[in-house]
Parts: sequence; structure tokens; C-alpha cells
Amino acid sequence: MIYREVIFVKCARCGKTFDETKQDYCGFCKTVHNKKGEAIRDLKGILRYIADKYGEQTILDRRRTDALIADCFPKETAARRLGYVALYDGCAQKLYAVREKPFEVKCAAAARCIKSLRDEIGIKGRIATEAVEAVGCAVGCEISFKKSEVLPASETESKKNITDAAEQYSLGRHFDRIREYEKALYWFESAALQDHGEAEYYMGSYRLEGRGGIQNLDQAREWFVRGMENGVAQAEYMVGYFFAEGISCEVDEDKAFNCFLNAAKKGCAEAVNMVALCYENGVHTEKNPELAKKWRKQLAGGEAVVIAPENEAPKLPDPDVEKPKPLPDDGEELYQSARRCMAEKDMEGAALFYKRAAEAGHARAQCSYGKCLYTGNGVPKDPAEAFRWFKTAADQELNIAQYNLGVMYLKGVYVPKDHTEARKWFDKAAQNGHEDAEKILKKLK
Repeated sequence: MIYREVIFVKCARCGKTFDETKQDYCGFCKTVHNKKGEAIRDLKGILRYIADKYGEQTILDRRRTDALIADCFPKETAARRLGYVALYDGCAQKLYAVREKPFEVKCAAAARCIKSLRDEIGIKGRIATEAVEAVGCAVGCEISFKKSEVLPASETESKKNITDAAEQYSLGRHFDRIREYEKALYWFESAALQDHGEAEYYMGSYRLEGRGGIQNLDQAREWFVRGMENGVAQAEYMVGYFFAEGISCEVDEDKAFNCFLNAAKKGCAEAVNMVALCYENGVHTEKNPELAKKWRKQLAGGEAVVIAPENEAPKLPDPDVEKPKPLPDDGEELYQSARRCMAEKDMEGAALFYKRAAEAGHARAQCSYGKCLYTGNGVPKDPAEAFRWFKTAADQELNIAQYNLGVMYLKGVYVPKDHTEARKWFDKAAQNGHEDAEKILKKLK
């Protein structure tokens, strides 16, 4: 008599046990489990299960895939809905067709699919990315855009509604400036997935230098190529550098110099310097001291390069024309950095940026920094300094600052209680459109 080995597995969903040797799903709640005994509930696992059991080409049939999800995973209605829209507009077919192609080709195809889901279906950026990744995994087109480590829920809570590529890129720049590279990488990657050229350049830099935890020269080059295709001069310069040094590709001096030259014509200072060096030393092109001198002169002038025909120096600006003076720093960029810190619940960082923007003359930052001082968020409580910053912003006719001064006079915080002075500031705030100030004025009268 042959005895069959019985393996009982505890369902990860309902807690009941079932015989794994007979079936791969729980007989009580119908939850399918993988070979490790883990419940399959996410879209990636579901599509991978169907592809393994029924073949990868099954995923190309949207209706059949939907029917199989309904039959095999009756409890996972949310995943089923996401799976149905993830296969919209031939997503599976597009990824299946490029599964053997280079990384950058697969990335470009995935980016187009993500854009379709985001713009035409209305799925938020990160969810769209995860859906396309799931489809790609099922059809043998592995696209790994996610972080190597999933951020804790507490860190991602404030990020879930930010889907605009420009805002994601701006957040990446903010965290890059303050050297929080893992957070910067998260946002650059989110923006790069939506085909944001500058974010793709930063992704290349991060992969090249290993910032954020992962160094991968092949991926660095592929991200630089994508950035170059989107017209980013610095990315094109880096592609030239890779060709010149033979990093993740064959050495090709002609392509290297063409990349340097094109990037220089777009105003990339590093590329201008490299073109001058090439002409001076006869590296990657023929030696030409005259052209080298003209490029050097252009670099010294610090002006944007005007595109010139091949093997010609750029047109130099007219020295008699007065250069426009740079606008004064109004603190807006620092103010936005402070708001991003607030979104990340980084109160100390927010207070720091609010202070710097306030010192630059930004009225709303002056008021916000005053509030930090008033409440003790990110800085020690200092009502005197809070009053000073509220007054500075109020003198710029900012209604919320005028309202705050009224509150301080009304309650006697730092200053003596003075209803007359309070009414004066509430009246100014009301005239500037502050609704709460109007309500308090009615009570004071």
C-alpha cells in the first residue's frame, strides 16, 4: 500500500488548515496560497499564478484573464477590478512584445502603459505603476522600478496623493539638497516612471554613484539614455561620457564627441568644457586650437550656447548688450521646501526652511515661521519672536498674520491685553478677506 504524505497548511487569511497536497487553496475561504504557504492577494501574485498555471499568453486575453481571476480568486474583488483596467489598451501585448528587448526599451513601453492608465483611466501614478509591473511580471517582461525596500506606512502616508511628475521631481530635489537620499530616490523614481526627463537624469546619477543604496552602471546608462531622449543636456553629456570610457557599452569616440557637442550646444557647462578639451588635445575629434579657444571663451562668458553648425564654434553674445540683472531671491523655493517638510511631518526641517524664506522677505513664510515659534513646532517656543515675524508679515498686508496679531493682543500673549489694538488688527485682516476676523469683530462690537 502506498501512503501519500499529507501536508497541512494554515490559511493566511481565515486561519483554518487544509491539505496542500490536494489543492493550493483553502477549502473554507477559497484563498489561493503560493508554495511558501503565503496567501496570494496582490495583483502581481494573482497574475503570476494565472500565467504559471495557464500560460503567459493567457494574460494577453483580457476577458479570459478577468474570468480566471473571478473563478480562482473570488474574494479579491479589488485586485480583479485593478487587473481588468491594468490590461486596458493592450498593456499586456505591448509588454509581451518587448520582453526580450533591452532595459530602456522595456522601460519606455512600461512608461507609455503607465501614462495611459494615469491619463485615460484616471488611476493614481503609483497604483498605475504597480499595475503595469504586475502585468509585466506575468508576461515575462520584468520591470523593476520599485525601491529595494518598501517604506514604512508612516513614511508613505503623506505621499500617497502626490501623483504629478513635476511635484514628485521637486520633492526629489528637496530631499537631494538636504541629503536624505533614500527619500530623494523614491521621488525621482516616481517622476521618472512618468517619463520626466530631469528625474531620469537624476535616476542615472543615483544609480551611477550608488546614492540611495543601489549602484548599477547598466541601469545608470539606461536612465541617462532616457533622459537624453527627453532633451536633457546633462543626460546627453553623461551618455557621451559612457561612450568615451566604455562603461556598460563599447568605446565609440564619434558617438561620445557628438553627445558632448550636442549637450554643449544646449548649454551644459560640463559639455562645453569637454568640447574645448577635445579640440585642444585632439581627443575624440581632430585637434583644432582655434575652435577650442572659442569654446573656452564661451565657457568663461557663462552664457547659454547658441546652436551652431557642426564643427563650428558657437555664436558669442554681443558684449555691448547689457546683461539682465538676476531677480532677487523672494524665498518661494525655500517656502515650498518648508511645505514639503510639513507634508513629511519633519517639523524641524520645516521651521528651518520657513526661517530662511522669511529672512528672504517671503510674507507667508514669515507668518508660518511665526506660528512655529508661537506653538513650539520644530523650534523652542518664543512668543516675542513670533510676534515680531507676525508683525513683519502683517506689514506686507498678509491677512492671516494680521489676524494672528489680533489674537495675541486679545489674549495678552507676550503683549498686554488690548482690545482696541486687537480690533485694529482684526479689522485689517477682515478688510483683506479673513472670514474668522470678521466673526470676531462682530463679537467684540
